[in-house]
Amino acid sequence: MTLGVPIVVLQYDQLPHFNVTNLKSSTQSIQVDSDSDQPFLSTRSISTYPTLPGGEKDGDPIADKLFVQVHKNRAVLAIADGCNWGKRPAMAARDAIAAFAEYFNERQNEINTLQDAGHFLLRAFCEAHNKIVEGKPDIWEAGTTTLLGGLVLEFESPSSSSSSSSSNKDENTGGEEGSSGSNQQSSPKWGFLCASVGDCKAFLVSHKRKEATDVTNGNRCNLSDTRDPGGRLGPYVGQGWPDLRNLKLYFTFCEENDIALIVSDGVHDNLDPIMLGKTPDEVNIDAKVWEDLHQDDLLRAKTQFMKSLLEEMIFNSPDEKITPTDITNKIIDHCSTVTKNAREFMQEFPNKKQPNDYREYPGKMDHTTVVAYKIGSGNPSF
Repeated sequence: MTLGVPIVVLQYDQLPHFNVTNLKSSTQSIQVDSDSDQPFLSTRSISTYPTLPGGEKDGDPIADKLFVQVHKNRAVLAIADGCNWGKRPAMAARDAIAAFAEYFNERQNEINTLQDAGHFLLRAFCEAHNKIVEGKPDIWEAGTTTLLGGLVLEFESPSSSSSSSSSNKDENTGGEEGSSGSNQQSSPKWGFLCASVGDCKAFLVSHKRKEATDVTNGNRCNLSDTRDPGGRLGPYVGQGWPDLRNLKLYFTFCEENDIALIVSDGVHDNLDPIMLGKTPDEVNIDAKVWEDLHQDDLLRAKTQFMKSLLEEMIFNSPDEKITPTDITNKIIDHCSTVTKNAREFMQEFPNKKQPNDYREYPGKMDHTTVVAYKIGSGNPSF
């Protein structure tokens, strides 16, 4: 497998065979579930919705929830984004994060291989769904939420039986974005593994290559309707089952000082050329309108635009030292700025519908969450 080229699998036993170093926890290991800034970690959630006359934000409470746990040689990162507005989605996201966190708190020392980690991630998603519906007299009273949970892991030297990733090439939808100039890694030290259902996203930001790679490339099934996240936990189909259409595991090798970045759709929808009012020709796409593109071509165009915009945003100064806080602030500021016209329109005309004009009113107002973690065992608090 090549550094910077993610793979996508449906089952944990399809992951490469790598041994994980034993957990090195300490009294200085940290746990975060709200806004935080550390030299190696930054987390932030905001609402870009308009402020109502009473002072509260439209769409309150914020339905995005997050969880981060950082040890010397491992990190757990998670975002849940409650589907729609109100208390039920917010509670679903809260319960999903609580169950995910509790599951990993109990099993950190049982992770010996990358496949163990994948297995536990999928089991944690089961626990998250069960927690959402727990205690409900009527299962349909529960809300629904998307969930992305990831692990940054330190590896031992790979075993001689390490499986080749060639069998996964056909499933890899993100290779083109991260492969340029990368070298085959015979002994990778770090890996970023995540599971996702819904439309939160994970990126790997490489300091060395000055690149941003969409680790979860293609996880949103419906490219033309942002209201469909592609999947969710909580009662949604059948007899109250979760919608697991796009539940997958995503994995990529990474290096010391890379940034593992996870975001809710309130971020990446504002990195979308269509949402920003761009026409195909403005982003060098040979089509008159976006609807003319085949889904594969549309995904490729959106992914490349998002990658370029993130890289421009993060690496805008060649000599600037990039920190998690810098990345979080730049992304949050971008989302707030992009949605300013729409937000001000709705504040001035609260009883009107927002005009369907992305050139004049670009972006998508939403609950917006960023988690940025600097990979490496040399984090200053340890």
